[in-house]
Amino acid sequence: MTQFHDLQFKALMTENGRVVIPAHLRRLLGVEGTRAELFFRVQDNEVTLTTKMQALRRAQARLAGLAPAGTKLVSEELIEDRATAARLESGDAQDRS
Repeated sequence: MTQFHDLQFKALMTENGRVVIPAHLRRLLGVEGTRAELFFRVQDNEVTLTTKMQALRRAQARLAGLAPAGTKLVSEELIEDRATAARLESGDAQDRS
């Protein structure tokens, strides 16, 4: 994932609290032209804006570091289970696990 550092954008907030995110920033976030769920994080009196996918990837990276080496993550188990189910449905009844 590309990271951008030290970029600043200016936006106005209306009386009812709405802020228009500048087009260039929407492009950088990958949410241009789409309806997107965004996350705001407040830390040390600063606000960070991120996309749902970026927040998910950050959480996955943190959790992956907690698993002992060689341990399969739940997502890996699900992928294998779905592949097995697909093989069985397609007529390849030989379970390879």
